[in-house]
Amino acid sequence: CAGQRAAEVAAEGGAPRTSTADTVAILREALEASTPLWLGYADRGGANTQRIVEPMAMSGGFLTAFDPRSGEVRTFTVARITGARLADEESA
Repeated sequence: CAGQRAAEVAAEGGAPRTSTADTVAILREALEASTPLWLGYADRGGANTQRIVEPMAMSGGFLTAFDPRSGEVRTFTVARITGARLADEESA
């Protein structure tokens, strides 16, 4: 379950930090493979959040993804993603 995996990753030290180029590459890989992602994200207020999402599309600097925690489809500004990792990858 995504919520359980999110709790496990948070206990392992939180969301990854990746460069913008690496983040975009990881997002593309997840979209192609239909693989959930672990994201670090800075919201409009500057607060950092961490979540596992199921990517659906990426266009114009935005990622559209299903957030199992909220049960909603959300749009994320790629420039605000602080890091990404495929959710099924083992922690380093």
